Amino acid sequence: MIFYYLWRRRLLARANGEKLRYFFGLTRDGLFLSRRRPLIGAINWPRALVSPRYARSVVTWLEYRVELFDGLQG
Repeated sequence: MIFYYLWRRRLLARANGEKLRYFFGLTRDGLFLSRRRPLIGAINWPRALVSPRYARSVVTWLEYRVELFDGLQG
């Protein structure tokens, strides 16, 4: 379910290498919060794969995080 909603909100198209490294905690700077606590660990993946409601809320949260990263919000 989550991949469908990621595709529908066009978040997959907006993801670049820098955002993906941040998401997975693979940044070079050790002071980034994402390195200590990657965003990928905040998602309950089995639930996101089967629950449409949870998947929509996760995608909304990820969209907010992407907009923060891009400087569109916050």
